Amino acid sequence: MSEPTPSVPVVRLPSRRLVAGVVLLLAGLLGIGGTFADLYELNVSVNLGLTSFEHSFTVTSWVTNYPTTGLPFGEGSRTNYFGVPVIIAGALALYTANLLLRGRNPLQRLTTIRLAAAAATAMIAGYVWFAVTNLIDSMGTNAGSTFTFAAGTGMWLLVAAALTGALGSVLLLGLMPEAPLAVTQQPAADEAIVYQVDVDTPPMGFEVPVDLPPTDTYQPPAKPEQH
Repeated sequence: MSEPTPSVPVVRLPSRRLVAGVVLLLAGLLGIGGTFADLYELNVSVNLGLTSFEHSFTVTSWVTNYPTTGLPFGEGSRTNYFGVPVIIAGALALYTANLLLRGRNPLQRLTTIRLAAAAATAMIAGYVWFAVTNLIDSMGTNAGSTFTFAAGTGMWLLVAAALTGALGSVLLLGLMPEAPLAVTQQPAADEAIVYQVDVDTPPMGFEVPVDLPPTDTYQPPAKPEQH
C-alpha cells in the first residue's frame, strides 16, 4: 500500500501594492529619524605640551555645536532648520504609504501616489547630497589641522531613507490603475426588445439557428380529411 503524498502548503506572497506601502513607510520613518541623529562629528585635538585634550562636537539637522575661544576651548551652539525639507519629504512618504495600505481604491489615485513618492525621494536625496558635499568640503578644508570629521548615524539613516524611497518608487511603476466598472444599462419598461438569432456554423453543412426566443404560437399543419 502506497503512502499518502504529503500536501504542500501554499505560500501567498504579499502584493506589490502592500510591499510598496511598507517600503515607503520605512523610508519616511528613516528620513524623519535621521534629522534628529548626528549628521557628522567634529573632533578637535589640542596638544598642551605635557598633556593633550580632545573633544567632539556634534552637528544635526537642528543644532550645530562648535568650539569657541577658551582654555583649552569652549563650546557654542546654534539652531539649524536644515531638517525642514526632510520632514516634508517624510510626511509625503507616510501619506503615500497610508494611501497604499489603508486607502480605499488606491490604484485609482496611482498618479498622485507616484508623484508624492517621487517628490519625497528627490527631497531626501537632495538633502543627502547637500550633507555629504558639506562634509567632504569640511574635511578637505581642515586637512592636516587639529579638526577631523566623521559621518554620524543620521547621515547613514538619511542615505538608507533615500535608497528605500527609490525602491518604493520603482515598485509603484509596476502597478496598473484599475479599470472603471462597466455600467449595465437596463432597458426601459416600454422599450421594445429585439431578439437576435445567433447561428452556429459547423465545419461542414448549413448554418443552424441556435438560442431562438421562446414562442408558443406554433400550430402544426392540419391533416387532410379522408373520404
